[in-house]
Amino acid sequence: MATPTLNRPAPAAAGRARGHRMPLLILLACLLPVLVGGGLHLAGWRPAATSNHGTLVLPPRPLPLAALGPDVAGKAAGKWLLVIAGDAPCAAACAELAARTRAVQVSLNRDMGRLRRLILVEAPTPALDDLQARQPDLLIAAPDAAWRAALAAGDRHRLFVLDPAGRLMMQYAPGADPKGVRADLERLLKSSWIG
Repeated sequence: MATPTLNRPAPAAAGRARGHRMPLLILLACLLPVLVGGGLHLAGWRPAATSNHGTLVLPPRPLPLAALGPDVAGKAAGKWLLVIAGDAPCAAACAELAARTRAVQVSLNRDMGRLRRLILVEAPTPALDDLQARQPDLLIAAPDAAWRAALAAGDRHRLFVLDPAGRLMMQYAPGADPKGVRADLERLLKSSWIG
């Protein structure tokens, strides 16, 4: 005759312990990427290469739109700004850059209204007046000292990007490829909730 075992509830207790471990493992699997990402951020790690074509300005620098005049500030408020700036007068090369930026803006299709183009010049030129007559959405303003110091554009005209809050956040080298500028703007507009 077999003797009854008194420890029969043991398999049920093991099942309950396993049942408690499973939610903990799921929670750990969900939290692990957040913890690793937070640790890398706190340690100051940055990826060696990025996919953007321009150079990020870190930290973004606020620039006062009001300094450009009420007309320009009103049209640019709450929009992404693609700024053309340089220390030289805006002649043929500058006007050609403005025409290329117009092509970039138009290629953004339904997002083109979220972007304004701005040329910063000390004094208008005939080439610029002609361009503005053909492209009335082009904004032109004289930069003040704060804008000149923040952009430090140099002799050749180049592109800068300001976010809808008026912060300088990206710049391009002179002669930047318009396809790269468009790719960066597409990415910015897709991920932005403002502007």
